[in-house]
Amino acid sequence: MDRPGAAREVCDAAFRAGLLLETAGPQEEVAKLLPPLTVAVDHLEQGLAILDEAVAAVAGARALVA
Repeated sequence: MDRPGAAREVCDAAFRAGLLLETAGPQEEVAKLLPPLTVAVDHLEQGLAILDEAVAAVAGARALVA
């Protein structure tokens, strides 16, 4: 992410909504998602929806609903 601290904010917002992410990269500019290879489709969709909301909240597009 191009704004310092944005990846951490996304990770924190996602965590509050029930999704575990971690930061990566030399300046922690990456929000990393590591789902299991055997994830069920409904769980994957739920996690991606949380990720979408977290990124949108940090970008200021909409409030995160937890």
